[in-house]
Amino acid sequence: MTQGEQQIASYHKTEQSYRKWCKSCGGHLFTDHPSWGLVDIYSATIPDLPFQPMLHVHYGETRLRVRDGLPKQKDLPTAFGGSGVELPE
Repeated sequence: MTQGEQQIASYHKTEQSYRKWCKSCGGHLFTDHPSWGLVDIYSATIPDLPFQPMLHVHYGETRLRVRDGLPKQKDLPTAFGGSGVELPE
């Protein structure tokens, strides 16, 4: 963030994920995962980002099947505390 920090609101149901959004417009900004040292930045907030997805996480809960050839994790990769189980496309 380079400005407008006072406009950021936060919510967390667990200590693993702190969801952040703009108080003015309600737009999603990012999710902070302090225990993993990781911040998820929503790619749509960076207009010029050449976004190249690598995998789908929490695909076991999806309602919309995506056939794109990318790996689909049931939950999370083992490095992030998940089962590492990959689901078929």
